[in-house]
Amino acid sequence: MPTVLDVLPHRGGGAETYVDLLETMPGYTHVRRALAPGRSPSRAVVSVAVGLPSLRREARGADIVHLHGDTVAILASGLHRLAPIVITTHGLHRLRRAGGLQSRLVLAGLRHAVAVAACTVCTSDDERRELEALLPADLHTKLVVVHNGVLLPEPPSPGARAAGRKELELDDEAFVVLFVGELEERKQPLVAAQASVRARESGSPITLLVAGEGPLSHALAALAGPAVRVLGYRNDVDKLLALADSFVLSSTREGLSFALLEAMAAGAAVVVADGPGNVEAVGDAGVVVPVGDVGALADAITMLAADSERRRQLGDAARSRVATSFTSEQFVAGVQAVYEAVLHGA
Repeated sequence: MPTVLDVLPHRGGGAETYVDLLETMPGYTHVRRALAPGRSPSRAVVSVAVGLPSLRREARGADIVHLHGDTVAILASGLHRLAPIVITTHGLHRLRRAGGLQSRLVLAGLRHAVAVAACTVCTSDDERRELEALLPADLHTKLVVVHNGVLLPEPPSPGARAAGRKELELDDEAFVVLFVGELEERKQPLVAAQASVRARESGSPITLLVAGEGPLSHALAALAGPAVRVLGYRNDVDKLLALADSFVLSSTREGLSFALLEAMAAGAAVVVADGPGNVEAVGDAGVVVPVGDVGALADAITMLAADSERRRQLGDAARSRVATSFTSEQFVAGVQAVYEAVLHGA
């Protein structure tokens, strides 16, 4: 049975969910290795330097080394000498946030990583187009798109909705909007919170539930009140989706957000900012607003709060879109096809 060494930037986050799903793939064994205990890039560099001998030993015993994210691809691309490498871009976050000289260095490192890898998997068409514009033409054939996918659960029951609201002491009349994600600048949770406060002040019964941890936790706590409730880290997002009326993703950029796909699969009416990855995920099955536009986001959730039929239509369309284009089965089959091609030299 082939062994895949999955090298992650850190524990938790979308890359961890990605590998969780890959572990359902028949005929493969996955071994995980995180470069750093947290999200700090500097700690990742130190961890690579300290842990490189053991990482090399693990790579020698693997049939494929799967590097997750552009930071890991740049730092660990030298492992291609020991086993075939597959890269998954996961949003190109290092490249997209770099500027000036750092941007040129990151791009040079990423070009080298793609050149030595057997295949680079883009999680969205946006990522592939962005890379094609930056990479030499002879590397374009190494880029493939395999969209992320999620399990399609049973629709939330009225009982689950009522129980969840009772647990959190939410009124039946409250229009509950859910935000799930790392509380960092890229995710723009403050925009979601400010929009909810504005909508509430206009008379709409909005309550935003914020599930997550991160550097903006204290800033969000300052906005807490009837319009915003900060829940911290939650491992029961399915319960939160069952009680929510809408889901908001205000991020400036994504690969293809698992949290968003899970909300769509649950039949939530979703509102997203028009950053890379978000529009591609929702298509016409959600409401799209400009990145960082508090007023537009407040107007969107206010509109949904007042229009139950529109919410129902969007929720049905979102669930149908996942069932058609973003299932876990499609995702796993797509990555398996990549693995098979790498192992057989195709």
